[in-house]
Amino acid sequence: MADLMSMDNNLDAAPHGPCPSCGQGDLISISMAVGGRDLMFSTCHLCEAKWWFREGEAVPLSSVIDLVVKK
Repeated sequence: MADLMSMDNNLDAAPHGPCPSCGQGDLISISMAVGGRDLMFSTCHLCEAKWWFREGEAVPLSSVIDLVVKK
C-alpha cells in the first residue's frame, strides 16, 4: 500500500493526482481525528478504490476499526 501514494507525516498532505488503482479517476480525501489520532480516508471518484492513512502512513481498514472501537 505504501507504494500507492507518497505522503509525509503531515495530514494536510492529501493524496492527489490520478487514482493509483485505475489511473483514471480523481481522488477524494477526508481528514478526521479519532481517538486522538489523525486519520485520512481517500477514495477514487471513478473506480471507488479506497485507502486509509493514519498520521501519514497507509494502514489497513482493520487497524482503523480497532482504533474506533477502542474509544
